[in-house]
Amino acid sequence: MEHETLFTASKWEILKQLEQRERSPLELAKICSTSVANISQQLRLLEMAGLVTRRRISNRDKGKPRILYSLAGNLSYVIATSDRFVEKKVLQLSDYNKIIMRIWFFEHPELRYTLEKAFWKIEENLPKILFLAFDKEHTSPVTFYYTPVGKGFQIRPFTVTDAAGVTRQVIFDDKRPSSVQHLHILYDPKGIASSAAPENTLQKRTRGDGT
Repeated sequence: MEHETLFTASKWEILKQLEQRERSPLELAKICSTSVANISQQLRLLEMAGLVTRRRISNRDKGKPRILYSLAGNLSYVIATSDRFVEKKVLQLSDYNKIIMRIWFFEHPELRYTLEKAFWKIEENLPKILFLAFDKEHTSPVTFYYTPVGKGFQIRPFTVTDAAGVTRQVIFDDKRPSSVQHLHILYDPKGIASSAAPENTLQKRTRGDGT
């Protein structure tokens, strides 16, 4: 199946809703303002393409969902058009790939090189990290926040000079910020924070992890 045909507005809306959590066809139909039959058809196509998966739940209550859909995995559909290189491919993403993709999608391209260099500085410690993000509103210096598992480790400040000759300082802070509203989250495998979290959610939810 050609994946290009799957990224229509209606199917994309379903994928964006499943980004948040698994949902039933009825719930998706209400959110998308369409019929259950239409949503079910779209879900079948997305499932055939390997983009979504479903699970059946035992529920005897009338009107309650029996099937829930969720995203099937960590995939990226990449289209590359550059000098002597034009390709398209569905890629399986590792945790490292997902972080790089989140950096690439950051809206300020002038910072991407610095952010990538900063990530590779901490990359070998990723298995020891519960949470990684950078402050998208304060970029002088570029500030990363991370939550280590167990005993913490320190990363000294350093500088990065990009291709345009701009030098930026990068610092890493292992103190848990009280709010995530100003952060661009790169890594959060346990879901301890979200962009819509209340002011102190990050602090409250990480205290139970033994750190």
